[in-house]
Amino acid sequence: MSETEGTRFEALFEHTDDAVAEVEFVDGEPILRAVNPAFVELFGVDSEQIRGEPLTEYVSAIEHRDAGTEREDRPADTRLQQGSVTGQTAAGTGQLYCRVVPTTAGRALAIYTDLTERQQREQHHQVLHRVLRHNLRNKLVPLLDGTETLSTELSGDLGRQASLMARAARELAELSEMAGKMEYVMDSAATTESRTDIIESVRSVLEEYDDTAIDSLSVEASEAVVAADDRLEIALAQLIENGVKHTDGELSVTVRREQAEAVVEISDDGPGLPENEWAVLFGDEPITQLRHSTGLGLWLTKWILDCHGGELSYNRRDGRTTLTLRVPLAAEATVAGDDRSRISQGD
Repeated sequence: MSETEGTRFEALFEHTDDAVAEVEFVDGEPILRAVNPAFVELFGVDSEQIRGEPLTEYVSAIEHRDAGTEREDRPADTRLQQGSVTGQTAAGTGQLYCRVVPTTAGRALAIYTDLTERQQREQHHQVLHRVLRHNLRNKLVPLLDGTETLSTELSGDLGRQASLMARAARELAELSEMAGKMEYVMDSAATTESRTDIIESVRSVLEEYDDTAIDSLSVEASEAVVAADDRLEIALAQLIENGVKHTDGELSVTVRREQAEAVVEISDDGPGLPENEWAVLFGDEPITQLRHSTGLGLWLTKWILDCHGGELSYNRRDGRTTLTLRVPLAAEATVAGDDRSRISQGD
């Protein structure tokens, strides 16, 4: 290692946030030779006093492959080894994520990331998104039943108030359902390995609506298989539901292929998004108390597309709103050419 490389390595070793230990394997046992400040802080030890002690005094071991052991039938193995281990940190026993990086003959770097804080966040997430949502849904059932009964039996101002209460309860129930969808989307890993026929997904979503809700469906390709999983249908459902809610039946859906992308356009004659909402969703405006988007469905759609390398765009022209969804085609998707079919609904 050159002097410059050594200086860079020392700077990285000293200043990284992860705990790092340099170890030497003596008779197969990892002996501590040096530790960085983050290791000292995590384990609450003295860097000089622990030098020469076995690393396993502080953390459980994972298998070591010697980077310098070479035989004719077994070349040097420099692959990264990684896994979860248990460590006795300054705060008590905790779970750590360990990466062992072989360096020179008989030596390696053991790099540790404390998972305790992450696990606490996941636990808090489960309580907030699952337990709270479950309790909210259970409390809403009698509230919905009661307010809807009152709205039908009462008249005048009391009847109107009961109707407002019933509407608020329904919106809370919808918000709880949306929170469940958002949890599913955010807890799922980003992937482009799954395959989905976006044309079939669009048709599946449209089956939920009667013929009067959708003006037309135009399919301009024989197939459009994209690199996406079942969350894509959730995104499509959100866009179509949003259009149906804000139109009087003039909603059209177009599916086509453009080079390496599948494109879905959903157009309606509704009022469109308020400027402060589309500026946050599709522009560079930050989210503030005065400038934010109330449309959780559109946020959900954007996050799903982000997971699959897609994008969502918004256009308002000549009294119509068009939301355009783009998703990369699967690498092995066949060329559909100019095969086109048009299906009209609502006639």
